[in-house]
Amino acid sequence: CTKRMGESMTNDADGLIVAFATVDGVAIPKAHFGEAQQYEIYQVTADDATRLESVNNPHAGEGHGGGSHHRHEHGGGKGAGIGRLLAQHQVQVMVSRAFGQNIVHMRERFLPVKVDIEEVVAAIDLLQRHWGQVRSRWLQGQARKHLVLHSAP
Repeated sequence: CTKRMGESMTNDADGLIVAFATVDGVAIPKAHFGEAQQYEIYQVTADDATRLESVNNPHAGEGHGGGSHHRHEHGGGKGAGIGRLLAQHQVQVMVSRAFGQNIVHMRERFLPVKVDIEEVVAAIDLLQRHWGQVRSRWLQGQARKHLVLHSAP
């Protein structure tokens, strides 16, 4: 990365602040976005990406009994908590390999992007290769739908 946190990238009209669901800062798990242990937050543009911070997810594990089955909770408890957490860090885009039912509410404030990529660095590259699509979907505002990006051409 060529720019440091706090420099002009945060004023870049074409840049977006992106939270990647991760277990260790590198790998993107198959679990829902809300189940990630942490979020790696980057400022991303069409041709650059700067890591801003890593944020622990205090809501990981909420709503699940610890087993491999999923029990979905309706309402805003966990989703609202994650929404507040992301908003505190000015996140605009959420990237994960899976999303739960809270995606319906989350996309009013954020652009959820589902990827089939296993690592944050590769997911950044995928976002950048589809940057026009990502930007235009973000600009649709509260009416936006989530975006699905595939690694294969």
